[in-house]
Amino acid sequence: MPRLTTPETPRKGDKRDASRAYTDAIVETLDPAAHNNRGVALERQGRYEEALTAFSAALLSDNEDVYAWNNRAVILTRLGRPQEAVLACRQALAIDRSCIFAWVTYGMVLGRLGNYQGAERVLAVAEDLDPQARALYPGNSTMTRA
Repeated sequence: MPRLTTPETPRKGDKRDASRAYTDAIVETLDPAAHNNRGVALERQGRYEEALTAFSAALLSDNEDVYAWNNRAVILTRLGRPQEAVLACRQALAIDRSCIFAWVTYGMVLGRLGNYQGAERVLAVAEDLDPQARALYPGNSTMTRA
């Protein structure tokens, strides 16, 4: 699994934002974690289309990146594309069936689609893995790559 690429912390007075710092890190390395983490920074700024592009770039570098697949599902949901988000969740879970975040995201997406029984089943799986998993639902957001 690739290492987390952490850009140099901007000095006080430096006007670069987190997404710019990750862009700089990506130029220096093709590490998919840098693409993923840039997507997280963009998501936190509400720049969802750009975040989706960053997660797609991460997946082009490493199609087995469960974080990027999960984050792609979160962003697709925010963009009103839940059917595509379901596919991204399924791909994340095909890679790592123990990824609690992917189970919670999948439950969230199914709930958005009105499939409440499916959402409950999926969230029950997440709770079997971690009894605190349901607490992740209200603040379900993208994950930086560790």
